[in-house]
Amino acid sequence: MAGNWLSALGAKLMDAGTAYLEQVKVVQQLQRMSPAEARQHFAQYVQGLSAAARAGFALTLNGLASNERDANARRFIESMSQALAKPQSWNAGAQPAAPPPSQEPSEPENPLLPDAERVDAWIELPDDARKQAIEEHADNLSIEGLEQWHENLVELGRRMTERIVQHRENEARIAAGRFIEDQHTYRLGRLAGAPPHAGWLADLQKMERVNGLIEALQEFIPQVIEFRRRPPEPEPAEAAAPPASSDDAAMPIAAFRAELEKELASGRVLGDRAHMLRRLLDKIEALILERQRNGIGADVALHRMQQLMDEFAPYIASPGTAAVRATPRGRVVIRHAGDMKVMLMRHMKSRPSAATATTLGALLGDVTKVQSEAADAADDAALLALESGLLRPAARAAHELNLTRHALIARPLWACGEPVNRVNTIFFAGAPDLQELLESVAAAKGLEVDATSRLQNHGQMRWDTLNACHVAVFDLRGASELAEIAASAPRRARDMAGTAYELGLAFALGKPVLVVTRPGEELPFDIDLTPFALEGDESDAEHLALALDETFYVPQRPNSESVLEASLARLQELVADHPQRKSFDGMKWTAPQLASDPVGFAAAAGQVFQRLDAPRWQVLRPAWPGTYPDPQRPTCFHVMAFHTPWADEARDVARAACTALGLEYRRGDEAEEGRIVHAIWFDLCRAAVVLVELTGVNLNVMIELGIAHAIGRPVLAVQRAGTVDLRPRHIEKLRVHRYASAEELTDVLNARLKP
Repeated sequence: MAGNWLSALGAKLMDAGTAYLEQVKVVQQLQRMSPAEARQHFAQYVQGLSAAARAGFALTLNGLASNERDANARRFIESMSQALAKPQSWNAGAQPAAPPPSQEPSEPENPLLPDAERVDAWIELPDDARKQAIEEHADNLSIEGLEQWHENLVELGRRMTERIVQHRENEARIAAGRFIEDQHTYRLGRLAGAPPHAGWLADLQKMERVNGLIEALQEFIPQVIEFRRRPPEPEPAEAAAPPASSDDAAMPIAAFRAELEKELASGRVLGDRAHMLRRLLDKIEALILERQRNGIGADVALHRMQQLMDEFAPYIASPGTAAVRATPRGRVVIRHAGDMKVMLMRHMKSRPSAATATTLGALLGDVTKVQSEAADAADDAALLALESGLLRPAARAAHELNLTRHALIARPLWACGEPVNRVNTIFFAGAPDLQELLESVAAAKGLEVDATSRLQNHGQMRWDTLNACHVAVFDLRGASELAEIAASAPRRARDMAGTAYELGLAFALGKPVLVVTRPGEELPFDIDLTPFALEGDESDAEHLALALDETFYVPQRPNSESVLEASLARLQELVADHPQRKSFDGMKWTAPQLASDPVGFAAAAGQVFQRLDAPRWQVLRPAWPGTYPDPQRPTCFHVMAFHTPWADEARDVARAACTALGLEYRRGDEAEEGRIVHAIWFDLCRAAVVLVELTGVNLNVMIELGIAHAIGRPVLAVQRAGTVDLRPRHIEKLRVHRYASAEELTDVLNARLKP
């Protein structure tokens, strides 16, 4: 496939260009280190290289040495080249120094405890994440450390086996309690065929899983030790070449040229791409040569390489000839997958950490496979299966990865568990006629619609459903007539308030949303997305189908800054006094490098949250980057309708009360930020308390209340006495303080308004 070849070529070009620049940067870093530090980092770096990568490093070192004018620097580089076969023997370009005296770490009170806690944490990880965590831990250990780890695991395995035996022998006591009669009854039931006690069985299964992992690790560690002690493979012939000339940089480019010409001749790559691809190879070759001649710095060269990858991105996105033979729907699927590829490639060029890079690589593989299979799909049924099973899950994973940069640690009002992934189900809030149209359109796409309502625990059920779904559709038709609707049809007004409240939850969760309105209808200012307007004719179904595609596959907002550093600091605050803090640090769950690793941060935070007291904390991925309350500057954010007869009086009373209580008062229309939605979001995030005025019904108020509940900010709700209560069912149990005058409101605020 042309698309596969182009993707492979793009990866190879990126590797060829950035690998050389990375190697140059490694040499520069080693030159700035002390000899002892340089030896350690050099050995670690070389041991992590494959035979081919080691050969490439040799070429880089030879080229750098031949172009280096400073004699000491040249000897330093040449000594590295000579030590590639035995990196531990490198003397950092000087005479071998006496090894530093060994410093035995102080032995913990229980030397098995750190390894036991690691195994306990790893067993909860998904398979891929567990494998990566184990490999990273092994990579950080010396051979002596690996041997000690193996010895500890043997002892842990022995103890775990004893625990399993004891657990089986004490089944009746554990399941039925300490009374002999109850234990006897339990045994009789088991003999009669009753299933074992669920709690006892769950504990047994957990111990058996842990024991299985310990046994697997006992087999894994000797293999790592054997590999470390194995002599290095013979260097390829190219690595033994004399010092490289400037022509050596063109060697991989020449191979790419030959491969390109071969693919052009076969017809797998269209001829109209030839000029661009040849020109790209020319530019990469010139860039590498210029860098090798010391014409530009490594950072400049890397930046220019990234610019070239941007230039190449449209050709990565398109599979070339594959799209020609696809069905009309197949071409749409190919286009959306291609756009996702471009986005993922842009993330890749930022040189992400290992965990994030692994996730990006897997997603690139998924969308490339979608393009390949969509081109050969014979009918829409095959395409539906491809979208449902591969493209939509990849779109959700890419969306969440992108928004993890906005990660906000919160304790939402609604209980948080592990959500079921329902990527092929649309969350819906709105009127029955739109639900019927949406269900018809969704069914043709292999999608379901969930608009479930429940008499009991309605708010929690809707929160769980929204969490599980990827895309949400909100019906706000009639928003501009809400005052009239509240007077004539209060139940409908209450339903619309519920829709707005759930929209606020969706914003805080970062869900891709589709807002449906009537043509020309004015929306609440808290909505920063272009709505979909129903015309009320036969074209609605077709246009709704296109809008759903866009909601699933196209990012709704431009990329914005990362707040991972602030959220990592918040995570470190949460565990500062935790009894397992040392274990968290040992597992690197609060390590500084997580501030630039979205995938690693989310995984680490999830592990920490399991070990913190209830209610459970959650990593939200909101639509916009957020912040946290400043304890040195506590703020009260006032959520209310602005243009009502009582609004100014309520504002003045609240401001005075806040001033008396030492709170900074904020209201949405006083925002300094020109983008009012962003300003309101920011003020809600940094509020120590949120004061919500529920008098009347206002969709902006409901949206902001939903956000406040989702991000876990304390809420004080008030309402003027004698007004109709139009709260949605989600918050009908929310305590509301009613007041009949400014004096009564002052009393309520003085008594209840506390950060």
